[in-house]
Amino acid sequence: MNPEGSRIHWHSTCLRERYGLAVWRLGIDAGFTCPHRSSDRLHGGCRFCAPDGNISAYQKSSPTLPPIEEQIARALEFTTRRYGAQAFFLYFQAYTCTNAPVETLKRIYDEAINAFARARGRLYETRGPSLPPKVAQRLRIGPQALKGIIVGTRPDCFDATKAALLAEYAERGFEMWVEFGLQSSHDPTLAFIKRNHDVQSYRVAMDLAHRAGLRRTTHLILGLPGESHEMMVESARVAANTETEGVKFHDFRIVRGSAFARSFMAGEIVQIHPTRLPGLLADCLEVMHPTTEIMRLSSDFRPEECINLHKPFDKHVLAKLVEEELARRNSWQGRYFKIL
Repeated sequence: MNPEGSRIHWHSTCLRERYGLAVWRLGIDAGFTCPHRSSDRLHGGCRFCAPDGNISAYQKSSPTLPPIEEQIARALEFTTRRYGAQAFFLYFQAYTCTNAPVETLKRIYDEAINAFARARGRLYETRGPSLPPKVAQRLRIGPQALKGIIVGTRPDCFDATKAALLAEYAERGFEMWVEFGLQSSHDPTLAFIKRNHDVQSYRVAMDLAHRAGLRRTTHLILGLPGESHEMMVESARVAANTETEGVKFHDFRIVRGSAFARSFMAGEIVQIHPTRLPGLLADCLEVMHPTTEIMRLSSDFRPEECINLHKPFDKHVLAKLVEEELARRNSWQGRYFKIL
């Protein structure tokens, strides 16, 4: 159990320990696409994926892709006004954010860092004077507010040169994370959901990132069609054996506009019931490494974005239920972890 008494090693708690305050992700769509989508970014891809590449909800209001600086400015204003945020990660979130030559990636990442500095400097000057003093004070963000960079990608769109590029930002003092979508450790499932990579690609990418000194996050989807309880726990075990620094669990959601939405309408797939999740997640957490930072336990979609057969748990309710399940077992994250 961690010092706060939780049986789960929460990422948010770790960030507070490292920086003394909460750190907020600013989701960015930098115009990347996916290796197996068409050039318009709307067709092809994984069967579960949203047409918009799962960009943050507060970035979905524009019909066209705004410049990166405008996206960052909007995200800064939203998080500072609503949450009083003072520390941030730039999160390259939408689609596959290493899907370009290294020179292009460096230009985009550098542009975002510089855009953050400009947007931070303008935020109070442009908005502060018209706001009540207590609200305006939230917009005063210090010059060291940018703590790190997160790059979401696929295992088959990552190599040693891209790992070396990301390592350069870590050398500049940024907390540098690379997020890999594994989803399942079973190759037949990966073929069924049209991931277009296998589990070995994930292992290779994780090793490259580790050798470059990067922090790594693994995405896992629980409840994919055709997978048993034991298969899902095995996926967690495979991720744990890479000693991944972070994990994001997602419960399987049928996203409107996805290929699985069409399969659902044809009666070809079903959805995991939310009441199965607390026990399943507890089983997965027990086999994780005890120091892996748990970033989420469930998917994050607005209600209108999914076809929900059953009302999903609120994320805070689900976290409480998982903690209670671990307490009932007198167990904790990492209790059954072992290197295979």
